[in-house]
Amino acid sequence: MKGESSKAIPALSQTAKAVGLGAVIGIVLTVVTSILSAYVIVKMQKVIYPAIVPLAIVSICAGAFAGGYITARITQSMGMAVGSLCGIVIFILFLGLGAVLGSKIGLISMLRAIPAVVSGAAGGVLGVNRRKKRK
Repeated sequence: MKGESSKAIPALSQTAKAVGLGAVIGIVLTVVTSILSAYVIVKMQKVIYPAIVPLAIVSICAGAFAGGYITARITQSMGMAVGSLCGIVIFILFLGLGAVLGSKIGLISMLRAIPAVVSGAAGGVLGVNRRKKRK
């Protein structure tokens, strides 16, 4: 129809698949950055305990950013929403894994969701706004 936007809202199943793929990629990147952070800490030969939590937050933010970016590139619309959703999914998966492994879930652990969701949203915005290559 005339006057409608050329980018329609994607179907729920397409969005769910995109968020799932973005979350998997984000989790893989989070694990890789966590392993690299652990390697750096081991090579320093002196563990700086106050640096461990910020490194973990940076790792999950990197994963959420990449996941949000990939999700938005797939859906090509609603970048902030799908990026935030991807960040939430990644955080909930890691929160659940931590709970299974014995970590306590409290207010502080829930506040750590904020950087993950914001990073996912930022990745989503950049993913939607990135221009396609012209031939």
